[in-house]
Parts: sequence; C-alpha cells; structure tokens
Amino acid sequence: MSQFTYLLPALVFFVVFFTTGKDFLLATASIMLVMTVQVIIEKIKKGAVEKKLFLTWIALLVLGSATLIFRDPAFLQWKLTIVNWIFSLILIGNQLLKRPPILKSFMQMAGSKDMPKIPSKGWNNMTYLWSFAFFFIGLINLYFIFYSSLTAWVNFKLFGVLGIMFFFVLLNAFYLSKLMAKKADIST
Repeated sequence: MSQFTYLLPALVFFVVFFTTGKDFLLATASIMLVMTVQVIIEKIKKGAVEKKLFLTWIALLVLGSATLIFRDPAFLQWKLTIVNWIFSLILIGNQLLKRPPILKSFMQMAGSKDMPKIPSKGWNNMTYLWSFAFFFIGLINLYFIFYSSLTAWVNFKLFGVLGIMFFFVLLNAFYLSKLMAKKADIST
C-alpha cells in the first residue's frame, strides 16, 4: 500500500469531523467505512491483507463500534495508543526472540530491492528506534486524550502523529547515512 493509502482514512476522518461541525460519530463511521473498503480492495487485488492494515482495521472495528454504540469518543481515541504499543511490542519481541529484523522485511516489501547492506547492529538499532517511536506516539496520545479537547486530539492525530513520524524518519535517515559513511570508511 502507498503512503497516501495509509493516510487516507485519517484524512477522511479529519475532513468529516471538521466539515460536519465536529461530529465525532459520523467521522468514526466514515473512517470505519474507508478502512473496510481498503481491506476489501487489498484482499481482491493481492489475495491477502497486509498484517499491519489488518490489525489496524480490527482494532478500528472493535473500538469504533464501541464509540458508536456508547457514543463515547474515548474508545476510538485509545486505538492509536493500543495499535502503536502493539507495534512497539512486536518489534521488541521479535528482537528479543532473535528473529530476522521485521524492518528489513518491511523495507523489502516496500520495493527497496537495492537496499544497502546494513549490518545486524544497524537493524537492531533501527528496531529500537522505531519501537520507541511507536511507544512514544501511544504515550503522547494518552496526554491528548486526558488533558486536551476532542478537537485538539483530532489535530494531534493527523498533524502531531505525522510530525512525530517525520521526525523519526529523519532520525532513521541520519543514522543510516552515518552508518553507511562509517562502513565506507572501513572498507576503503
């Protein structure tokens, strides 16, 4: 799936929320519909649904349904923390079980066939970095749930999470460039 496809449900939620006078329930139903369509399209096109998308969709259906039934946004607000903490635990658990790096598999699936040879220590450090990033996003989300307005939380969900992810992408790129430069110095 493309990066835009990952952002589409959040963008739909954001647009519906602000164009309907901050109707959280309609925005929740909209994001549930958009992600369900994404899952169906991916199943038809690829024959399978990517695990990350599937996990996010299941969490959305469960917590989104609870939000709609109980008319309480807290259920959907917690999804961001729960999903990100699950991703963090998967990365750390994979690391502790000494399995091949999940990040490497993701990069290969994303079409990075000509990836530079990154040493195991590099993959380990990037895994810790992204595990921390997911944990941090979940933690900051809790702050916005408990100490800010619903509107501030919606803005954080779109702009704050994007900003944090962009920061960690830059950190990752900086780390990789230093690692590759160090590796080039050693080989010459």
